[in-house]
Amino acid sequence: MTLLLVGAAACTGASAQTSPSPSASPAGSSSASSGSDTTIAAVGDIACKSLPSQHNRRCRYNEVAKEIEQMNPAAFLALGDLQYLHGSYDDFKTYYDRYFGPLKSITRPVPGNHETYTLGMKGYFKYFGAIARPHGGWSYPNSGGYYSYNLGGWHFIALNSEACKGTTWNPDLGRGVPISTNPIHTNGCGPGSSMYAWLQQDLALHPNSKFPCTVAYFHHPLFAWWQYRETIGMLGSQPLYEALDKAGVDVILNGHFHHYERWKPQDAFGRPTPDGPTEFVVGTGGDTYEQFPTDKQPPANLAAYQAHSFGVLKMTLHPDSYDYAFVPAPGQRPYSDSGSASCT
Repeated sequence: MTLLLVGAAACTGASAQTSPSPSASPAGSSSASSGSDTTIAAVGDIACKSLPSQHNRRCRYNEVAKEIEQMNPAAFLALGDLQYLHGSYDDFKTYYDRYFGPLKSITRPVPGNHETYTLGMKGYFKYFGAIARPHGGWSYPNSGGYYSYNLGGWHFIALNSEACKGTTWNPDLGRGVPISTNPIHTNGCGPGSSMYAWLQQDLALHPNSKFPCTVAYFHHPLFAWWQYRETIGMLGSQPLYEALDKAGVDVILNGHFHHYERWKPQDAFGRPTPDGPTEFVVGTGGDTYEQFPTDKQPPANLAAYQAHSFGVLKMTLHPDSYDYAFVPAPGQRPYSDSGSASCT
């Protein structure tokens, strides 16, 4: 199977290569499958509240969409912050949909913080409809922004990491505000919360004995190297990471930080472990770039990183392993990070 992943925009940085990590593949069209392999795509931090033609360097989300279409994936994992600045329905229709609309039928999204700038994520839910709160064949019909599904022998878990905080920063008001009036959105993501209870049940129903390879994805990464902190990005997501690790989840995909990072397998406390999840931060969806620290050495567990090219993480999923490759969008600077890994 083949999987593509993208998140927020990239920043200027070097790259390092190490052993590869496991990956996932979502639901989608059979046209992207050959034999036992399937191609999928994922991206977050994508569309500006303006058209690409109005900018010189940023807002290249049209080129990212073009790259994904050329890959012809079976499914596209959208890693949150899909429409800036407030994730309103009108902006989704005016900007995001112009280029990513053709991918809508194969998109499997999760919300980011910018989706919550419209109370209750109303723009996000209105635009994606049942895709964002699936019914029928999807394992948990709900409006909490989390769900799971199976594709090509892999299990996929889509989570709402904004619920870990319960509030979001509103740039217009200059303060935090509730993300929703619906408790299912706001009661956290640790033990005792709706999402954590659902996650534990979902993991129990989809053990490694049935699904050797599992991918989880949500917007906020636990581990991230960026200009304000060395490694810990969003501590609120630690309960999710720990539960996923204990259940043997192979790959965790995130966005939020506007660059690309690949981390060596590690546990929820940053301790290297060969059977831990491999985390990809793919914030290269076309909005903007963010810089890495210039006065510090990269963390020891950080395997690869770059902050100068928008693009997509393409992954080819096999029954018990996967291949991955970061693919820059057309017109972006060359960058390569590729490899293969077995599911644990």
